[in-house]
This record gives sequence, C-alpha cells and structure tokens, in this order.
Amino acid sequence: MLRILCLGNELLADDAFGFVAAEELRRRFPQMDVVFTTDSGFHLIDYLDEIEQLVVVDSIQTGKVPPGTLYVLRSSDIKSSFGPSPHYVGLFETLQLAKELLLSVPKEVVVLAVEAADCLTLGGRMHDAVKSAVALTADLVAEITHNWKPAGVHQVQDSGDGLRRAIVTVSARWGSERLVVI
Repeated sequence: MLRILCLGNELLADDAFGFVAAEELRRRFPQMDVVFTTDSGFHLIDYLDEIEQLVVVDSIQTGKVPPGTLYVLRSSDIKSSFGPSPHYVGLFETLQLAKELLLSVPKEVVVLAVEAADCLTLGGRMHDAVKSAVALTADLVAEITHNWKPAGVHQVQDSGDGLRRAIVTVSARWGSERLVVI
C-alpha cells in the first residue's frame, strides 16, 4: 500500500503547503490514500504502520534555492540525520525507531519538500511560487504512483528506477530548474 503523508501547519504561511497539497491531491485523485497532519515526532508512527511505500510532502526553508523549488529525496539516500538536540525526534528518527521496534513501517520513503519563503507568519499568505509548487507536486505524485513499484525479493530492477522515470517526466513538463534531486 502507498500512502501520501502531507505535513505542515495550515495556519503558518508557507508551512500550509502540506495542507494545500493534500487538498489538491484528494481533489485530483480521490482513490489515493492521502493524509494531512500537523503531528511530528513519535506521533507519526500511527501514520506509518502497515504501509509499504510512503511519499512525504512538506515544506523546508534552506535559503539555498528559490521559493517553490521542489526537493526530491529517498530516505535511503540519507546517511544520517540529526536534530538540534538529543531530544529532537523527526521523521527519519521515527522511522528508525519503528524499525528497531520491529513495527511494520515503509521500507521505501520519498520526501518531496518545497522550498518555502516564510514558515513562521501566523495567518500569513503563501508565497506565489510556493503555491505554484502544489500543481508540480501533484504531477510528481501522480507519476510516482504510476512508476514506482515496491522493491520485491525477486525484483531485479531497482525500485529507484520508477522514481527516476517519474522525475524525468515531470522535469520535462515543468523544467528541471524546479526540481532538486538529492
């Protein structure tokens, strides 16, 4: 089973991206398992159980690329992740803990994170470039669900091939400058 997990806070300017993306994905693909939550840390375990593949949609603010640029990465490409303190628990730490506890969580995770301009202004307006990334994200999710197959025991081809095909297709439509593949 594939789940689209959209994260954020609909009250905080560009951090509302996950909420707006979830609404668009539900409108376009009513059969798709799309979940929006403001939860974080260990609370995310409830959304990960019994899922084979997971696409996470969120916002990020690095200041390294223009707002509205979409980062694409697989959790398997992250060598280590650490938070600002030993008490910080994010998505990757939650996944790791769930695996250590032998819970049935996705082995494959793709993160789609849009570069935000402002994630702190309460009631703030979403930046136009960030808002335009909603359609880009929905297109990429559609291609991912079409091309990305779970890695099977007898599968010779890397499941990342489907993700690469999805990225190439969407880059051709939207322009490669809109995507940063990590």
